Amino acid sequence: MRRTLLLLLLMAGPAWSQPAKPPTTAPTPGVGSERNLILRNNSQSVLRELYLWSPPAREQGADRLGADVVRPGGAFPLRLGPGPCQMEMRAVFEDGSVETRPIADACTARELVLDDRNTRSVEVVNNTDAELMQLFLARPGVVGPDRLGAATIPGSDSFTLRLRGEAQCEFEVRAVFRGAAAEQRQNVNLCTTPRISFGDASVPLREVTVANRGRRVLRELYAVAGPGGWGADRLGATVLNPGQSFLLRLRNAECRFRMRAVFADNRAEERADVDVCGGQEIVFAAARQVTLVHAHGRAVREVYLSSVQESDWGDNLLGAQPLTAGQRRDLGTDSGCEADLRVVFDNGNAEEARNINICERREITLRPGWVLE
Repeated sequence: MRRTLLLLLLMAGPAWSQPAKPPTTAPTPGVGSERNLILRNNSQSVLRELYLWSPPAREQGADRLGADVVRPGGAFPLRLGPGPCQMEMRAVFEDGSVETRPIADACTARELVLDDRNTRSVEVVNNTDAELMQLFLARPGVVGPDRLGAATIPGSDSFTLRLRGEAQCEFEVRAVFRGAAAEQRQNVNLCTTPRISFGDASVPLREVTVANRGRRVLRELYAVAGPGGWGADRLGATVLNPGQSFLLRLRNAECRFRMRAVFADNRAEERADVDVCGGQEIVFAAARQVTLVHAHGRAVREVYLSSVQESDWGDNLLGAQPLTAGQRRDLGTDSGCEADLRVVFDNGNAEEARNINICERREITLRPGWVLE
């Protein structure tokens, strides 16, 4: 009996030696919880920066987006880790506008949604002849960011500007144009008139197609109606590869312009008296140029001009615009003085003229029997 009791005491001993299990304690509300949110940008602006911090700290910390941006309609995962559930948010958009607001419970929320409910729309109209590059709206003592962000407004175009979280109505407006003087206005009330216009809409808008028919990239294009400098590059960030064209828009009462095209190798081609009102395509091709005058009975569908050393004709220099009776068209080639010309009429028939010295013969008239001249 004693032996049995001793065995029972020895078996129970290890259990008696273990420390007592501590009672379960509930976590302090709002501290230590995992905070994982999906940021959704339901606004019409690109979100550039996002800051989240816990009060009462005043430091907003690092940009949570890092090198990323969140485009309209996009989403971004925010893995904030454990920490307080109450947070402050500061969102910076591409146009420089800022939205700040508290987040009541970042621990249980699943999404952080940004939208345009706290914005005012302002239409910016550029009725000038130059591209609007920057737009600043200043309050007393505060200039603020460029409200266009990464956008620009071409001449004779418009842009919808969104003022986010702005209770202010009156601003000082400063507009910076490409290659032109800045324009400044005082006491512009955007609450009574949510529209900012530059230039004069009553001045005629001229539109003309400019084509690169050469074999090099056209890098810059200038067009001015009067004497003096060349002004701003009309292509802006655009370049014209061989065969490409560009719709040049000019708000000006004049029809006659001086034009200058600069190619990738820095060679330039200039024209002294270009009619931008006649509706004819303006062709730049650099090195050599010849004018084709149409006095034939049939419309011309295609024209090819290439060096006598070339084994093929190259591209159609008329593009999509045929040449009809009475019209003139400037053609260009990178060849030397000796060139071959091929003309294809609207019925598919073709005629060719070989070994034309386009350095001496700068104008060729198409008439019946022209190849025998």
